Amino acid sequence: MEKEVYYPKFYDIIYRSGYITGFVGIVLFVFSYVFLNIYGFYAGIIIFYAGTLISSLFVLVWKKEIKIFILSCVILGIFFGLAYLFIYRNTEILIISMGLVLAGLAGLYGKEAHCFHFAEGWILMWSFPVLVFANLLIYGFNAENAYAVRTVFCIIYFIIMLLAFSFLIKKLRQPLMQFCQG
Repeated sequence: MEKEVYYPKFYDIIYRSGYITGFVGIVLFVFSYVFLNIYGFYAGIIIFYAGTLISSLFVLVWKKEIKIFILSCVILGIFFGLAYLFIYRNTEILIISMGLVLAGLAGLYGKEAHCFHFAEGWILMWSFPVLVFANLLIYGFNAENAYAVRTVFCIIYFIIMLLAFSFLIKKLRQPLMQFCQG
């Protein structure tokens, strides 16, 4: 027997607004990285985190464990980010923070890729762990300021921004949820 799940249209609107907010954060992050603007970098991360948290809170998934995983990663990542901003400015803490938030976001993109066959969702979902690992290696080798490394990461971040934009357009073009049965 199918049971109706409470998920009104405004939940779907809020869920999608999280993707919009997160994308604004991605754009700020990418351009601040390219132009070496530390304030834009922090603003981008904060806005990105806020958008990811909004989408995480309002995601509709059929298994509650998936939502718990997504929310746990995002919230824990935000706590590490706050620790980085206000307590201890250590690059490893920032990478852990970003890694956790990206793990949660990978879950969101993976959910959309699985449910709606968004190719961008699959690409973004699998690129985030590679991106976090690459950042750990770069900082481990103390090569984050090398021109070649910065250039490669600028290109990678720009490609991710374009994929996130394509994903966002597809998500916004979908009709709002009318009803939900599980």
